[in-house]
Amino acid sequence: METTFPSLIPLLAVAVSLAAVPLILLSSSRPNIREFWTLAASVAKFGLVLALLPQVLAGRVAEARLFELAPGVRLALKADPAGVFFALVASGLWILTSVYNIGYMRGLGERRQTRYYAAFAVCLSATIGVAFAANLLTFVLF
Repeated sequence: METTFPSLIPLLAVAVSLAAVPLILLSSSRPNIREFWTLAASVAKFGLVLALLPQVLAGRVAEARLFELAPGVRLALKADPAGVFFALVASGLWILTSVYNIGYMRGLGERRQTRYYAAFAVCLSATIGVAFAANLLTFVLF
């Protein structure tokens, strides 16, 4: 039987790449730093999701309850076994995708790379938000 415990890790896993967005935008004139923030956010996200694995393997489910919109309607994140598996795969692949994107975008001299990397970080947050959605409202929001 699964036991639920409160944890900020699911919320931090979603928020880490959102926190990188302003840093990416502020470093638009410095591509190496911009891409550092992209890689750092993806590695940090993978580390946070990986930190949930021992608890999930022990039959525990991490939950972050954010706030209640109406009675019985709560915005919440829950790191259950299926969600952690999906988040591990997604965040692990995202590191590889980030490395690939850097070479691809630079090699082709694409315009508006900063905007692309900012949107990329938001997309990563949404992906992990979907993985950890505790209910339909949270799922639809992400």
